Amino acid sequence: MKWVSKLLAHGLMAGLLIVGQAAARAEEPAHITYGYHPYWTGGWSGVIIKEKGLWKKYLPAGSTVRFEPQLTGPPMVAALLANKMQIGTMGDMPSLVASTKYKVADVRLVSVPMYSNGQVCNKILVGKNAPQFENYKAAMKWLSGRPFAVHRGTCTNRFVESLIDQGVFKPSQILSMPIEVIASNFEAGKLDAAAMWEPHARRQVEQGNARYVATGAPWKESDADFTLMRQDFIEKHPQAAVGWLKAEIEAIQFMAKYPKETAEIMSKELVGYTPKTAWKALYEENPASIGGDPVNYVGKMVFDKDVINLMNKGYKFLNKMKVTNSPDMPPHPINDAPLKQALKEMGLTAPVAIIKGMPLSEYQ
Repeated sequence: MKWVSKLLAHGLMAGLLIVGQAAARAEEPAHITYGYHPYWTGGWSGVIIKEKGLWKKYLPAGSTVRFEPQLTGPPMVAALLANKMQIGTMGDMPSLVASTKYKVADVRLVSVPMYSNGQVCNKILVGKNAPQFENYKAAMKWLSGRPFAVHRGTCTNRFVESLIDQGVFKPSQILSMPIEVIASNFEAGKLDAAAMWEPHARRQVEQGNARYVATGAPWKESDADFTLMRQDFIEKHPQAAVGWLKAEIEAIQFMAKYPKETAEIMSKELVGYTPKTAWKALYEENPASIGGDPVNYVGKMVFDKDVINLMNKGYKFLNKMKVTNSPDMPPHPINDAPLKQALKEMGLTAPVAIIKGMPLSEYQ
């Protein structure tokens, strides 16, 4: 019977050891303020995380999330730096700005939820009184010598400055306007042309105020979206950091799998947008005549050479615009360890989803 007693004792000790290890692995609840950008198609994964409650599946028990919508990226940058926000998802230019402020607070890029060949941010539109053009080349020729509006310091600004540097067109002047002012000027018929990101661009097209004439694809001008986390949050809540990225991955896959439901969710979040307009902003194919790419949205997630190239161009642009002090990438802008762990635990490889452009007939 001694061997039975020893076996039971060993079993008890092993059980206690396993329980102890599980307790050591258990993480305290995380209390997160998350910034998201519903009026930017690249940031729609944040809306899906909120509306479908995906974070509840992956964060430590007892965790809470306060969702804070923002119209643009800069307020999220300020909140992240002040620790009033721990996680945020925004466009490429404000994301890069945040990564350069490491002397104020260590904020890292942790994922690339959206990447495209210039189909999401890099859209050029002309007013309703502009002539019809055979293709994007004819449109860009017409744009030379005319004033052109852009929201300063954004992905659209970077895109337009690059086209000017390449000699694609030469506007008579650059009009610096917030995206909402660009929209109101198109509505009033006071604007010849502008660059706009989605879904703002699609709404102007649907209302008959403007027309698409070009995307970034012909000039290999890509655009992207990043999720950022404070480094001290990652260190204090490593499981929550990984869990959040799992929720983000699931949200992107949901968007790819359920276009109609995604559009319906977004129309409830966006003032003045019907489900159909929301659907067209993300899913409708961009024709070849405007330089459309077959793929609208890539859930890239990882920091591959395409993303690093976009980042390097972005840092140089921000320095040129005197937004930052250096044209070089800062020392440690990325922490992709939580992402790598999330992909590993979910058994996935990047990209996690690809959304190809679809004909309008697909909207049922």
